[in-house]
Amino acid sequence: MSRSIPFFDLFSDYIPERELRILLLEVLVEEAAVQQDTLTMDLTLLSREMLPEEAVAQVEQELCRLYQLQGVHITVRQSAPEEKKKAAPEGKKRGGAAAPAGGEDNSVILGGHITANLISMKDVGLKTPTFAVTGKVFAEELYETRRPGVWCLTFDMTDQSGSVRVVKYLKEKEMEQLKGRIEAGMYLTVQGRMKLTRDGTDLQMEPYCICTAEHTERMDLAEKKRVELHLHTRMSNMDALTDTKKAVKTAIRWGHPAIAITDHGVVQSFPDAASAAGGKIKILYGVEAYFVNNLDDRLAVHGTKDCDFDSEIVCFDIETTGLNVKYEAITEIGAVILKGGKITDTFQTFVNPNRRLRPEIIGLTGITDEMLRDAPQPREALEKFLAFAGDRPLAAHNAEFDIGFIRENCKKEGLPFDPTYIDSLILAQNLLQDLTHFKLDTVAERLKLPAFNHHRASDDGATVGYMLVPFFEMLRERGLSCIQQINDEMLKLRPLGKAHRRPRHMIILAKNKLGMHNMYKLISLSNLKYFKRQPIIPKTELVRYREGLIIGAACEAGELFQAVVEHKGWDELKRIASFYDYLEIQPICNNLFMLRQGKVRSEEELRDFNRTIVRLGEELDKPVVATGDVHFLDPEDEVYRHILLASKKFEDADAPLPIYFKTTDEMLRECAYLGEEKATEVVVTNPNLIADMVEDIQLLPKGQLFPPRLQNSREDLYNLVWGKAHALYGKELPQIVQDRLDTEMNSILGRGYDVIYMSAQKLVQRSLENGYLVGSRGSVGSSLVAYMSGITEVNSLPPHYRCPKCRHSEFILDGSYGCGADMPDRVCPVCGEKYAKDGFNIPFETFLGFGGDKVPDIDLNFSGEYQAK
Repeated sequence: MSRSIPFFDLFSDYIPERELRILLLEVLVEEAAVQQDTLTMDLTLLSREMLPEEAVAQVEQELCRLYQLQGVHITVRQSAPEEKKKAAPEGKKRGGAAAPAGGEDNSVILGGHITANLISMKDVGLKTPTFAVTGKVFAEELYETRRPGVWCLTFDMTDQSGSVRVVKYLKEKEMEQLKGRIEAGMYLTVQGRMKLTRDGTDLQMEPYCICTAEHTERMDLAEKKRVELHLHTRMSNMDALTDTKKAVKTAIRWGHPAIAITDHGVVQSFPDAASAAGGKIKILYGVEAYFVNNLDDRLAVHGTKDCDFDSEIVCFDIETTGLNVKYEAITEIGAVILKGGKITDTFQTFVNPNRRLRPEIIGLTGITDEMLRDAPQPREALEKFLAFAGDRPLAAHNAEFDIGFIRENCKKEGLPFDPTYIDSLILAQNLLQDLTHFKLDTVAERLKLPAFNHHRASDDGATVGYMLVPFFEMLRERGLSCIQQINDEMLKLRPLGKAHRRPRHMIILAKNKLGMHNMYKLISLSNLKYFKRQPIIPKTELVRYREGLIIGAACEAGELFQAVVEHKGWDELKRIASFYDYLEIQPICNNLFMLRQGKVRSEEELRDFNRTIVRLGEELDKPVVATGDVHFLDPEDEVYRHILLASKKFEDADAPLPIYFKTTDEMLRECAYLGEEKATEVVVTNPNLIADMVEDIQLLPKGQLFPPRLQNSREDLYNLVWGKAHALYGKELPQIVQDRLDTEMNSILGRGYDVIYMSAQKLVQRSLENGYLVGSRGSVGSSLVAYMSGITEVNSLPPHYRCPKCRHSEFILDGSYGCGADMPDRVCPVCGEKYAKDGFNIPFETFLGFGGDKVPDIDLNFSGEYQAK
């Protein structure tokens, strides 16, 4: 052999007993030769210490059996201490560090340099030959085994594809050399092989070589850094995995000037964020709210044209090949002119969609391909309809659908279309609140209108006209006479925050202390008053408490993005966007689920959505920001979110969704399709602009607490404590009792903690009066004041006897008993009464600290039955 190699590198299939394995771990094979004719093997081994003869004989026998040889002859040669180093190859090795030209190599922790190929931890197994892995140590332990002088080093490491446990048995001398050199958080490269644990239930890695490994953490190297305005932590229940403190510290390490915390409907991460910031970064305190627009999400009347209820109104309906206004086509338009409560004219035309109809559309509408074969082309049909309608107001049931198709087709054909229109669906929802469903046929039946052929445009359009007659009559009874008065009346009729509205997402950031107060108020209302599956914030409440807040349009689940996806008209998009202080776009990868679900047909369509929002920002002079909607810190953490989503039964739980905390350059690449200048604006300039709008908010006053006030709490606590003390130990208290109570009372009363004690005492007393015992938990049992005031049943004094009759007491201070309950029974030497045994010997410092300045934390267990009362 050209060089010496570790024994188990050559004999990787050989698994001896543990004691023999320990002896062979540091042994090198210097020479090995197999005689084919005689089936024998000659081995020359190098060992720092000579191997026992019985161990050598055992190895010879076991190698014979393993490799079916006639004989194995082993010669052991004792090596000099530095000879083993010479066995290591020179130069840089794959997965390891290069040996230095001279001097000691500090990268080597155990064995020599790495010689095996690096593989992923997910690929290791029992049959894997000698290999090397690189990863981060996340747990380590070094302990002495039952066998004296033999130590076990165990550490767990991961490369994010998998994890391995590394186990190495060491002699005392080796242990001293390795002690403290491997710690959690280190990156190591380990060479070895996998083997079964002693019980055969798991795998562990036996290391031959351990070296430190270089690891470069992700850094934001951009000259001008971005600000993340949309980040979720673990407080976004069952949705995000981001550790708050790690996220803040990462932003600090990257040099970001600020970072926003925006959990779903809650603010529990704020304290951790403030603690991690340490004055090195600005925290933007916020929330991603579940927002319901109960104010103007769907208007009954759109447009500015006005007319009285008796004027001519064109009521119409359309049939289509599907629901998507961008890709589907109109097949029929039907309309009537309503005047003075009567239909004065009608219009109907089929429209050639230039495609075959799907069977389900034929079944729904009754319109067939034959009926459309000779129908007018879309432009001709639209021109006829627009000529029929003139400049009259339009009306339709769920008008956003019908108007949306007409608008999109007019846009394609270059025809002007900007009507004033009435949505009879909104009228029905507000005027007929006894109904739970508001489909056209349901509303018609409720109004006792004539039967009609539903899902045919001509009949549906006429039904809309008939429907407006009683609706207008109801509005007249409310004092209305023209259509532009309708919207204001609808606001009065709408049930506050009630159904018929799907919650949308919205980002709320606190600009200052007033904003923090208002945000807390909104979150309280959302949980206490408007909770419905999620904590909902109605727009009416948001408007009321908007001062000091910055409102962002949020992600694809936001009101604005959904309006863009639904291809609502430009004026409607501007109306929606005008409510927000800034608009938001996100990387295309965040919304690829829409492509999988068939909501869009290409990634370019997703980019167009973002371009539309950017254009809205330009026209309305509102900043547009690119955010990550961060749900986990690093790319490799994505697999854990897949597990979360799978637990919630998402069909696409395993689909890629890289919503990790991105650097400035990563976000700029995501927005490159906007052009370099615009990408820089939305990624860097505008987020920093929003961050600059926010004041440095101190979450809690430093060093200052605001305890509640309880009338006469000092006097009441004083009287309770000293009253019970004298009742138990007599008029002249034992010095140990007097000193203990003086110490505790001085700390409690001097720092204003009396209100905490009395609050707990009153709760306990009330529960006891109602027949429910209260169990005290934790260190409150160390407070003698808590015992004397009736908060706990634990007497924290040293073990002692006390007489319930004459109040004589005897304290046992020699340490012979741990608590009074363990002492033998005795009688009082003064009056002969049987002694009560008491005292659990718990120092007061356990509860309030050595300086008595620790804020009391009184944990009490109240009966679950009583808690409900």
